[in-house]
Amino acid sequence: MAVPSEARGAGGGKGLARPARGGSPPTQIRVRMAPSPTGFVHLGSARTALFDYLFARRQAGVFVLRVEDTDEARNQPHFETAIYEGLHWLGLRWEEGPDVGGAYGPYRQSERMDLYREAAASLLKAGAAYRCYCTKEELDAEREAARAAGRPYKYSRRCLTNPPVGRDQFTVRFQVPAGEVRWDDLVRGEVVFDLDTIGDFIVMRADATPLYNFSVAVDDARMEISHVFRGEEHISNTPAQLLILEALGHPRPTYAHLPVIVGQDRQKLSKRKHPETRLALYQELGYLPEAMVNYLALLGWNAGTEQEIFTLAELEEVFDIARVQRSSAMFDWQKLDWLNGHYIRQLSAEELAARLAPFLPELQPDVVRRAVPALQERLRRLADARELLEYLWTDPAAPDLEVADRDKVRAALAGLDGVAWEPEPIQAALDALREREGWSRNALFKPVRRAVTGRDISPPIHDTLALLPREEAFRRLSRVL
Repeated sequence: MAVPSEARGAGGGKGLARPARGGSPPTQIRVRMAPSPTGFVHLGSARTALFDYLFARRQAGVFVLRVEDTDEARNQPHFETAIYEGLHWLGLRWEEGPDVGGAYGPYRQSERMDLYREAAASLLKAGAAYRCYCTKEELDAEREAARAAGRPYKYSRRCLTNPPVGRDQFTVRFQVPAGEVRWDDLVRGEVVFDLDTIGDFIVMRADATPLYNFSVAVDDARMEISHVFRGEEHISNTPAQLLILEALGHPRPTYAHLPVIVGQDRQKLSKRKHPETRLALYQELGYLPEAMVNYLALLGWNAGTEQEIFTLAELEEVFDIARVQRSSAMFDWQKLDWLNGHYIRQLSAEELAARLAPFLPELQPDVVRRAVPALQERLRRLADARELLEYLWTDPAAPDLEVADRDKVRAALAGLDGVAWEPEPIQAALDALREREGWSRNALFKPVRRAVTGRDISPPIHDTLALLPREEAFRRLSRVL
């Protein structure tokens, strides 16, 4: 690995000379969201971004988006685009990031390699890190010996105490001191790690690229991040990052490790087992961003009141990280559907028609607008409108009705003859027929609905008929006779 020349003479002695902790904690609240463009936006990442955003807004702070794109094999440009689009869909905006710039850039890790190499050189010079020349085979042998002995593996420190001669390839390995590391977590309280359980870890590979904990710690310090919100799975990364920050003389940020989100099976949401992990899925199913923001906020947080309906603006006013729970948060489709239905019903007819339009490309805008009154009280998801209205752009096969049902359809045809083709007159005509014949609503409406749509479920029958041209409705009714 190549490091700046001033550090090349720094050996790896047994002592651990640490520079004094430099600087004071940032005076401005600065939070960061740091996704990797190796896949689509995860539900947990979206919640973390929301909590970052809300905390920054409540504290008059700065929300930073940093893209951790050092995994060249898995990075894809369209995944970075998906990050922007997904967070923007939720209504989240950031003050600094790859797309908007800022004073602490660049905001892609792939563009910050010189900073990591400088930091590695500083660690070597201070004696806080050393060169490790061990080959993969030697390290594998150490791991196998530890496994055979039934003990956790820790690096032997052979390159700290007796480095080999004549080897050029090396990694940079952090020298972990004895003792413990602790921090006050805003969600977990005091967390303590025994450093005896942590072996000397690699911070820079032989190809001069950083490992995750090193690049994260360097970036948090250089970007003056004051608070780090992330999932509880990152708790085990925190000791290494704190050690790196201390060794580099930087103040530590305040951490908040958020509760894991689990599915109905009580297992952590995973891409393989749970389709609900992917944020874009909710757009495809027709969840409103207002509902998603509201629901994400309630995954592990509450306002301490009975209130469950919150707009983004209201959340900006009431969000308090101290009210985030430690226990896992269960994903509940029914609650999300309930919230989404609430927000659908709050939309104006014009707004709902506009949001439905992408889900109903087969229909003209005026037809979508006319369908809104029939849908607004019934929809849980915008995509549900497709099944309800599919009969408008398809010609379903004529059902085979019983004789009694055909008689009811024949009576409906006669009763609708000459009626103005609008929902209210249609409803009045069918109700008059039903009352005259002594039929229940279901007895009359079910065969009429099946004749027109081929289904047992549709919008109210008067809306179902009125959305079709009169001639088409009469054709479908007549063909079952």
